[in-house]
Amino acid sequence: MVTRWITLLMLLLVAPLGGVALAEQAMAPAAAAGQGLLWKIEKAGVKPSYLFGTMHSEDPKVVTLSDTVRAAFVASDRIVLEMVMDPPTISALSNTMQIATGPDLAALLGQPLYRQVVQAMSEQGIPEHVLRTMKPWAVATTMMVPKSNTGLFLDRVLYLEALAKGKPVTGLESVEEQVAVFDGMSQDDQMVLLQEALKAYPKLEQTYADMREAYVSRDLQALVKISDDSMAGVDPAFVKRFNARVITDRNQRMLDRLKTDLAQGGAFVAVGALHLAGNEGLIQQLRKQGYRVTAAY
Repeated sequence: MVTRWITLLMLLLVAPLGGVALAEQAMAPAAAAGQGLLWKIEKAGVKPSYLFGTMHSEDPKVVTLSDTVRAAFVASDRIVLEMVMDPPTISALSNTMQIATGPDLAALLGQPLYRQVVQAMSEQGIPEHVLRTMKPWAVATTMMVPKSNTGLFLDRVLYLEALAKGKPVTGLESVEEQVAVFDGMSQDDQMVLLQEALKAYPKLEQTYADMREAYVSRDLQALVKISDDSMAGVDPAFVKRFNARVITDRNQRMLDRLKTDLAQGGAFVAVGALHLAGNEGLIQQLRKQGYRVTAAY
């Protein structure tokens, strides 16, 4: 179960609901003009670094690195991920997603909504006795990603390859910080998140299929559009709060923590592809800091 939950925290690796956070952002022309998942980051006198957009998927078309991406990965001195998914991190997750005190999930949701959630979660392989103690946000994130078969999604593959090649691996966020993005939401917002995830759940497989196609085509604009369309009609006030917590604030934290790596050069940085796009995205923000950022793949 813990191995399953580690994948859920990678929500921003292009999970459908993650796109709602981009609904208010205009795509920056320079970032939107072409395709690109791998971006070369350059500044005079420093070895180039790379920024790679990932997707939460086990599909071979996603996890198999192109020759260009692999060459950049091999040439880099160190790997920087959103979060380092080592055994201590995995073992720290279980309690954070469970209700420790107070009403269980059935009491929080009420029977009509709870029974719908039981059905959806059973399809995800989550039995009711486990479901009852899960927090609303944890249930929502479970319904936002397809059921895992191998656990070898793209970020996990990058982590394992870095270890195999003896490359140092660091994370831009701790597990506590990623969990706090959702755990720190109000109970009302967690309920909205769960209800919207439940509404979108019947179309989850098709949404992910569309996103995989856009991702393999390296089309950031299409990824953003699919993600936004999947959340059409969501309360704008919720969108604004969600945007701040899940995209804008985290982008700034990532930028702050990348300063040392980029100043040293030779870093291969891999984050969810939706963090790249838009005026508040990493591509444009790095350009504002004086870096030359160009599509490499």
